[in-house]
Amino acid sequence: MHEADHEPAVTLPASVLTLTEQTTRFRDRLSSLRVGEPGAPAEAQNLAERAGDLRAAAEAVTAELGTARLYVSPPVRDAVSRLQLLASQAKLADEHLTWLGVYLGELTPEERARPPYPPGRVLDTLHEAGRHLRQAGMLTALGAPDALRAATDLAVALRAQRSGGVRPMSPAQYAALHATASGYVTVHIAGAEEWAWARHDRISMATVRSLESRDWVRREAHHPVPGSRSVRLHLTEARRIALASRLGRTPAYTHPRATAVQPARTRTR
Repeated sequence: MHEADHEPAVTLPASVLTLTEQTTRFRDRLSSLRVGEPGAPAEAQNLAERAGDLRAAAEAVTAELGTARLYVSPPVRDAVSRLQLLASQAKLADEHLTWLGVYLGELTPEERARPPYPPGRVLDTLHEAGRHLRQAGMLTALGAPDALRAATDLAVALRAQRSGGVRPMSPAQYAALHATASGYVTVHIAGAEEWAWARHDRISMATVRSLESRDWVRREAHHPVPGSRSVRLHLTEARRIALASRLGRTPAYTHPRATAVQPARTRTR
């Protein structure tokens, strides 16, 4: 069977994986919000709409699972619970971001752009705005890893229904793609030099370039601001399907020289 064939055991986990990408994009946009900027109230409302879109997407994937006539095993039940939780958290984030826009809209751009703020109306309003911003961030902090776990639970539960083999994927490629799906992989650029990181661990740029040459991942600006020196890696559609077919099991193909995630080295003098 070709890895892009559309069958429930592959396409359903792949549909869940789309939520990891949506959540990561939302989180990157949220982290770039600055309350002192002139367009902050409008950006807060835009983010509220994006949170609403994320909720709708999670509900749509949950509904898709409901029409697939699956045996509701414990892993499938866990996957559905994670998706419902993601939808609920996105809904609450939508509400917090809506309130954030309201509070920021009560202040003029000049009032928001002049720290330190003296005690009084401006400071109190910004405190409330900051509380809503933190809540939105907390609610969506684990959205991508939770969606990936839901996809893994579902893939494991459905694997017995699949027939045929899958194309080889090395442990290095699997680990890098798994970290990418979690929203953890960034590439930092300084002139002609590039470094790839998965949270606190280095990833071989050879692995990253190998994935890019196969059109398995693509780069997007980490922060939507001009001059950003870091990019986020996202899975392509073909790789979402391929990764979904392997979630929860060790890749069958191994390569002794491949290295996916490398511990960060501490400099010593």
